[in-house]
Amino acid sequence: MKIVGIGDLLIPQNFIKEGFAEFEKKRVTLETLDWKTESYEELQNINLLIETKGSEAYQVPQYILDAVKDADIIITQFCPINSAVMDYCDKLKAVGVLRGGYENVNVTYANEKGITVFHTPGRNANAVADFTVGMLISECRNIAKSHKYLKDGQWVRDYTNKDCVPDLKDKVAGIVGLGEVGRRVAKRLASFDMKIVAYDPFIKEGPDGVQMLSLDKLMEVSDFVTVHARLTQETEHLINADRFKLMKPTSYIINTARSGLIDEEALYEALSKKQIMGAALDVFDEEPPAKNYPLLTLDNVTVTPHLAGGTRDAFTSSPKLLAAEMIKLLSGEDSRYVINHDTYHKRFNIK
Repeated sequence: MKIVGIGDLLIPQNFIKEGFAEFEKKRVTLETLDWKTESYEELQNINLLIETKGSEAYQVPQYILDAVKDADIIITQFCPINSAVMDYCDKLKAVGVLRGGYENVNVTYANEKGITVFHTPGRNANAVADFTVGMLISECRNIAKSHKYLKDGQWVRDYTNKDCVPDLKDKVAGIVGLGEVGRRVAKRLASFDMKIVAYDPFIKEGPDGVQMLSLDKLMEVSDFVTVHARLTQETEHLINADRFKLMKPTSYIINTARSGLIDEEALYEALSKKQIMGAALDVFDEEPPAKNYPLLTLDNVTVTPHLAGGTRDAFTSSPKLLAAEMIKLLSGEDSRYVINHDTYHKRFNIK
């Protein structure tokens, strides 16, 4: 059996080599290479293209195709594994994606070809959860804005929320999406003595201390709404104009997940008309946004350039986390990291 790992600027090939070293002890051949992009911006732009238009929107370079041609397993983070790649590979049995999202893999075609797809849920959950809390506090306490003013030589102490700057104690935090990230955010915010409510259509009973509500009710009672759902056709613009109307005028919304979960035009209207107090955003419909991007022109928004999941710990740990699950295919064990379970069970005789 042969594994080919495709590294990139964020998870280079040596990280994959180290993470999957255990396979070599099982007499599995492990080869790695790096997908050569000129800059992080180019990598981000390709990733954004794939997230919005699917894995078939980008054609993989020939040197990648040649490297994976005889692979039984391909490991990748961002490099797309589309129908062209699968057709080029004569022996491909499984694809492992080094992140929670797997938009860069054509799962439908993988099922047709009998190829199992793994992902790495929660691989950067701690990083995103930490960042979310930081964004929440930065916006409601004006940390980023005051930093910018002071660096520019201005001593500014009054901001758009000057009459209602909040303590976090006893405030209500509404968590939209109670997966790996959402649960960690809930745990962190609970330590600030906040009341935690959550919405997740797949969860009937939340963990201790978390009250499950409908989305509309959550929007109505929350002082802070943090968004952590997956972006699908069903969740696109989950937070829209009607739901902004339900929020308190003193409330804030934080998005470190996917831009498409929020209707940006509706968010701009809600912020510009002071329907809600503020927002903290790490993701945008257009990345990078232009200087005159509507949301960037507002004074009640804290913004960052898609940084939430980007810690060294998250990148170095991803191959180890994925390898620990994928090695189960050698012994016929099931794995919660598998996307297409029926294909996995059939291909590897999993009981």
